Amino acid sequence: MICTETCQYPWQCMICDFVSDYFIKKCPECQTPKEQFCRLMNVNYELNYQEQFQIIGIIEMECNQSRDKQEIVKLKISKFSTTEIEENNYLKKEFIIKPLTIPQLQSPQFQSITQEQVNDGVPFEATFQLLNEMDLIIFENRAKAQMYLNSCIQHNLQCPIKKYIELKNVFPFQKPQLSMNDMLRWLKIPNQSQQFALTLVVIELLKRSYTFQTQMLQQLQFPIPEEESRLQGFQNLILLDLQYTCVENYRQNFHQEIIEISAQVYDIRQRKIIQSFQKYIKPIENPILSEYCTKQTGIQQFQVNNGISFQQAINQLSQIFKELGRFCIITLSDFDLIILKKEAERKQIKLVKNLTYYINLKKIFPKSLRIRDSLKDPSMTEMLECCGLLQYENNLNDNTKVINFVSLVDYLIINEKLRFDEKMIQYTYKI
Repeated sequence: MICTETCQYPWQCMICDFVSDYFIKKCPECQTPKEQFCRLMNVNYELNYQEQFQIIGIIEMECNQSRDKQEIVKLKISKFSTTEIEENNYLKKEFIIKPLTIPQLQSPQFQSITQEQVNDGVPFEATFQLLNEMDLIIFENRAKAQMYLNSCIQHNLQCPIKKYIELKNVFPFQKPQLSMNDMLRWLKIPNQSQQFALTLVVIELLKRSYTFQTQMLQQLQFPIPEEESRLQGFQNLILLDLQYTCVENYRQNFHQEIIEISAQVYDIRQRKIIQSFQKYIKPIENPILSEYCTKQTGIQQFQVNNGISFQQAINQLSQIFKELGRFCIITLSDFDLIILKKEAERKQIKLVKNLTYYINLKKIFPKSLRIRDSLKDPSMTEMLECCGLLQYENNLNDNTKVINFVSLVDYLIINEKLRFDEKMIQYTYKI
């Protein structure tokens, strides 16, 4: 094995661990091409020797085990220069953070700290000074980055971090549910090295000629304090429900067309429906409804035969939008506005901007109300049951769907104090 000290830019084969010089393009032991090694590393191997970041900071944390609101109770920050990694000389600090909203430890048997330590902890903002002069911040995953920013919001502080790299997303070996133990195992770092484990992983990657590139940086997508003032919320919600053509046996050339648009305008301040819109639409591409479609939607052939055109329905709905203040469309799936978008594109109909974004009620349904350990988004029946609103188990007509939809939104606003705002928005595409 070539000694790493004699290599100007060493790289280590991920197959057999043989160390070679930068200019050797194939592993002498197992003949693995160097390009393959660097493709796994998600970087261009010709740039491996270029140092993009000089000072790297790594943030690890432990959170209070509260189901409703997590807070950071232990923060570990490491800081080192990429030119000194061989010397294992880096700054590392561990802070016990005093919780702001939940002073008592939740599930203390799973914590590595005691309640006494938490009571004597330092303020969260006292850790900011350690982040000065860092060119790059690394978190283990996006959830940890979000937890850090949520702590800034809770403490009413401006977040000192604008961009970061999620190590899980750029780690050489990708797999679902990649954990810290997986990273340690792949890099053959002893498992007992759990203290500052993320730092050990990053340093080991750098020793193997891995380079963190600027294209790996992620923008912070969750609200930070200076953006909070821009979140104005909405005055009205459009509870939208679409019905579209369908067949029992899916055909690739079958285009779904909207055959009914139902929209209820919910005034948040008055807590009631102030306007309703319902129209049947005559399909053009598949004018005859299948028996399966009639059974699924409850819409009869004569109803769509007497319906208006898709263009007329969009124009009438858009006219209602003009009369409202700030509003957003609420749906019960991601498919409704996507199908609307596709049909508009096929028929060359321009949609107003308000029909290109929405809030999926199933996605933002509070975790505190959901069935424990369920990974799927809840159905309408499950949401009603969780809120204690399930009354129409066997009656699924259109009127009942509207009542259920309105009841859910009303319950979440009044009982759960849920605020519908821009953070919840999803896009079909951006104009």
